[in-house]
Amino acid sequence: MKSMRFDSLTIQALFEKHSLGRIERIEYSDRGIVNPCVFINDHYVVRVNVRDVELPKFDNEQQALQLMKSEGIPVPDVYVFDNSHEHLPYEILITSKMPGIDIWKASEAATDEAKIKLAYNSGVLLAQIHGIRRDRFGELALSSTNQYDSWQRYLVEGMKQRTNRCLKLGILNPEEAERYVFVYKRATSLFSGIATASLVHNDYHFANMLCADGEITAILDMEWSIAGDPEFDFKSLHSREVFTQLPELQQAFMAGYSSLRKLSPFFEIKQLYYQLFETVELLSVSYLHWGEDSYQGYKASAKSWLEQIEAAWSTGY
Repeated sequence: MKSMRFDSLTIQALFEKHSLGRIERIEYSDRGIVNPCVFINDHYVVRVNVRDVELPKFDNEQQALQLMKSEGIPVPDVYVFDNSHEHLPYEILITSKMPGIDIWKASEAATDEAKIKLAYNSGVLLAQIHGIRRDRFGELALSSTNQYDSWQRYLVEGMKQRTNRCLKLGILNPEEAERYVFVYKRATSLFSGIATASLVHNDYHFANMLCADGEITAILDMEWSIAGDPEFDFKSLHSREVFTQLPELQQAFMAGYSSLRKLSPFFEIKQLYYQLFETVELLSVSYLHWGEDSYQGYKASAKSWLEQIEAAWSTGY
């Protein structure tokens, strides 16, 4: 997707529609693995939802960015959210370009002390994000119907949606699909205590954070943001190097997070459910876009997470 190019006259017409002025320079970003990303005049970032056209990803993102901006969290300004399909047949988001490079790239040349500071501060920022409250659970987009009165209901309905996509593709059978859904129906005692929805980034890791001069300058890529259990965000970190190969950064991250928020007593068991939720989502994505080896890997992982959950039922969860 990131190699996709757009006619400059089309982008200029979009800018004129929203009174953003003349385009003097266009630079295609090496980010945007899913959504093509274009820098305009070294000031604007234009992103286009070309793959998941049925999902209100940028409506979700603009809601999240505005909430975070109001709390002083470093994020881009939102200039335009355009889903009119007038100039391109896609959802479009135009934000400000933020300074810095992503933390993974910065860490290649950073000192150990600088890395630990960035990890600690990223944990603090995640805790601040989780301090933002919402009225309902689920997607943030105002037009979305995926909003619920309980977190468990969001998980149950979300797993139904994910397994239904797999059923249509023929990569799950009905018995397998029901088995995946059932684990969330059964977990009432685990999720009933989550009464308040918090803002959840839903893709929080170092590649989605910018830094400059040792300070975090921006949190990016909020398109998958939801309102839910704050601990849902830790599934995105589970398989990342910061949590597996670099224990000192993991410790710094958790120390930063714990300076503002404490993890629940059920954190570890909930991670099994949240890993399964994400893995079943990626079953259909990998099957359609990432090749057979990737798909088979996620299929095996989904089976493993499911078996771990079922094995844990003897403990009451």
